[in-house]
Amino acid sequence: MFLFDLGLTGPNLSSVHDGYVIALQLLIYLAVGLSVLVAADRIVHVFQYVYWQNCHKFRVKKPEDRYVFADLPDITESGSKYPNVAVQLPMFNERAVCQQIIDCVCEMTWPDSRVYVQILDDSTDEITRNLVDEKVLEWKERGRKIEAIRRTNRQGYKAGAMKEAMDAVEGYDYIAVFDADFQPSPDFLLQTIPYLEGNSDVGYVQTRWTFLNPNESYLTKAQEISLNFHVKCEQYVHFASGSFFNFNGTAGVWRRECIKSAGGWDARTTVEDMDLSLRAYLKGWKAVFLKDVTCKNELPSSFFAYRKQQHRWCCGPMQLWLKASKGIWRSKLPWYKKIYLNFCYFGVRKFGTHLVTLGFFCTLVPLSIFTPEVHVPFWALVWLPIAIAISTAAFTPRGWLHCVIYVLFENAMGIVRLWAVISGLLNLKRAKEWVVTTKMGSSDSRPATGQPPPGLRTCKLYTGEFIMSLFVLFAAVYGIFAVHRWDFSIFLSLQGLAFLAFGLNLVDMDALLGTFHKKQDNSSVAMTQLKRTKTSPF
Repeated sequence: MFLFDLGLTGPNLSSVHDGYVIALQLLIYLAVGLSVLVAADRIVHVFQYVYWQNCHKFRVKKPEDRYVFADLPDITESGSKYPNVAVQLPMFNERAVCQQIIDCVCEMTWPDSRVYVQILDDSTDEITRNLVDEKVLEWKERGRKIEAIRRTNRQGYKAGAMKEAMDAVEGYDYIAVFDADFQPSPDFLLQTIPYLEGNSDVGYVQTRWTFLNPNESYLTKAQEISLNFHVKCEQYVHFASGSFFNFNGTAGVWRRECIKSAGGWDARTTVEDMDLSLRAYLKGWKAVFLKDVTCKNELPSSFFAYRKQQHRWCCGPMQLWLKASKGIWRSKLPWYKKIYLNFCYFGVRKFGTHLVTLGFFCTLVPLSIFTPEVHVPFWALVWLPIAIAISTAAFTPRGWLHCVIYVLFENAMGIVRLWAVISGLLNLKRAKEWVVTTKMGSSDSRPATGQPPPGLRTCKLYTGEFIMSLFVLFAAVYGIFAVHRWDFSIFLSLQGLAFLAFGLNLVDMDALLGTFHKKQDNSSVAMTQLKRTKTSPF
């Protein structure tokens, strides 16, 4: 009993300690129950994925085969019969990748007279604006209908830019959306538009993300494992089972009529993509997820940028949950789908997961070390995380090799994510923060992509993670020498070191756990590649 070890005795303290033990034990049991729900949800997804991948063996149609893939006429002879498609590229100070995405979308196969490219450029950086204008002029001279649209303010951020641009695409049937760091293939429209053409009830088509730089650092590898589970398993299973899956904000195509009927883009949350797709779902629109059509993109290799991205991704769903919950209950959806959306989708996945990672594994477990009377089930500390890690890593080639790193990094991000969840639920000031995830263009060889983009920031010390590392490491040392809890202390030692790495920013570019290198001229490429090969943790 930690209080008595310090010499703090007496009747009053004894009763306080007894109450503390009861409260701590109750919280642990509640956290274990929530952990079981999170683990069960993930494992059920894996089993569903296996079923849908093999459903043809049971004479059940594959999910994508339920939808008509309309035949398009010969592009060389009947290009005028193709539907009008607008391509929107929202961006803000994306100096490193702005020219790359413009080239990619302008090289997509579609009749020139039937495609219109909009660069929704809110950039305040003069170099970025000049790079965009340079590419717009180049492609205009080559016959593309392309335009850079700029606003005098950033009201509504990405959602605001796309909402204001809707008037300019009135005569277009479909709208493809790409973030600046994505690289769609030339046949992207040919593989997606036919599903919209052949199925009038389909509101949008989402393709699967793939990643250009997963081996850049331990941070990007952990991101790849997490996102691969989302795009390969979660999104596919939700599509296959007919439940709600959200548009990922990029690498997809919308039916303009669907956007209009669902109420258009709205900046009321930081997840305008999830917001619009949920409203479309409640209106009765269907969506198609194409797991075999991929679109490359870059993972943030800057820890500062990654923190900002995760804050937005975790805060936004909580904002949306509060604002859309009544609409879900009042919708015409079957009662079980209403419960699923509110309890499973938002409650367990978007809220419970982050509460478990920081609240249980990184707070309650260390506290239990100081209170031997409290019981933490060994299976909840070991076997549940193993089940979650293996089921998640299974969707990344050789992902099992990085299961430990993945779990430790996910837990260490718990401070950022749980605070974002709280900010969203309480509608705090930071809940309205919308910071573009800065990308370095590490896969691009164009001029200027080796320069640090505007807005790229870093930090030598993150106080929350550093303090948490001291707390967890102290619990680990106390567990080893005072109560001889080696089983818990091994986990706590590793987790404390992970918090320390995040607190001291050792996961950032060019740091101890990062291998980022800037673009150099051709004469130094060989040396750079040699250096990277020798230092890469993968």
